[in-house]
Amino acid sequence: MKKRGRCLGLIIFIFLFILGNFSSWMSTGSDEKVAIVCFLEGKASMLEPGEKERSEIDLFDWIKSGAIIKTDSETKLVLAFSNGDRYELGEKTQVTVGQNKFTSQIGSIKKLKPVPVMPQIASISKESRPGSRLSGIRLRGTKRVISGLYPSEGAAVLVDKAMITFEPLEGVEKYRIEIEDEWGNNVFSVETISPRVTISPGIIKPGANYYWQVRTLEKDKPSTVSYAAFATVSEDHARIRNAFKVQVEKSKDVANLLLLAQMEMALGLRKETCETLGTALALFPDSTEIKKAMSQIECK
Repeated sequence: MKKRGRCLGLIIFIFLFILGNFSSWMSTGSDEKVAIVCFLEGKASMLEPGEKERSEIDLFDWIKSGAIIKTDSETKLVLAFSNGDRYELGEKTQVTVGQNKFTSQIGSIKKLKPVPVMPQIASISKESRPGSRLSGIRLRGTKRVISGLYPSEGAAVLVDKAMITFEPLEGVEKYRIEIEDEWGNNVFSVETISPRVTISPGIIKPGANYYWQVRTLEKDKPSTVSYAAFATVSEDHARIRNAFKVQVEKSKDVANLLLLAQMEMALGLRKETCETLGTALALFPDSTEIKKAMSQIECK
């Protein structure tokens, strides 16, 4: 009898454990971000699951399953789901976002050509940005500072298009640039008179972290040194990004351009993101949303 009681207790425990985990999984799933705003002209708002007040929608906002989106008059919003399906919402339209589609809809809705790379964009956006394991810029006391170092602060570069840039100091003609891997091994060293130095292919590896420094070379003054850190995009992510970039350039679709910018932001490619946003702004010069995005990542 005691053995049977222990077995019954164990069965009840297992049942409650499974039920608890199932409930936890269900609650997590309801908060899952399933779509991204890849174009916005005008104003729109959303009511997220569990919230009582609506919030304003911005470009590049990720939308949770169960959220209710509402567009204002003279508004156009393009939403891309994680499975690649895209929809254009016209003015005065309301939808409830489901896992891969709308569970309810009122107003003007147009299904657009899907984006096959969207699952990869969603996956990349959920991952930590490259360079998150790097420490900040290492500084040493000095009266003069070489500023404008790029890549810096953990920004990422593509290994086949990597370039070091900085703002030269007045009166200084020559500098030394050195790059170290995360173990402190020197992988690159060059003297230069140019504030822009291209890193030849094969020197830095994909999916890695690096530190670099730029040092003044002056005969009559002590050296001024500035340091920065960066990461390189993995080979797989670089291939996905480059292939999508080719597709976007052919399609000339501004919403796809902005999806490319989102991918580049998630990968830490700040310079490339600014270039893509600049191309999108050229197509929509009055877009406050694109201008806001450029301002937030400090595009020049």
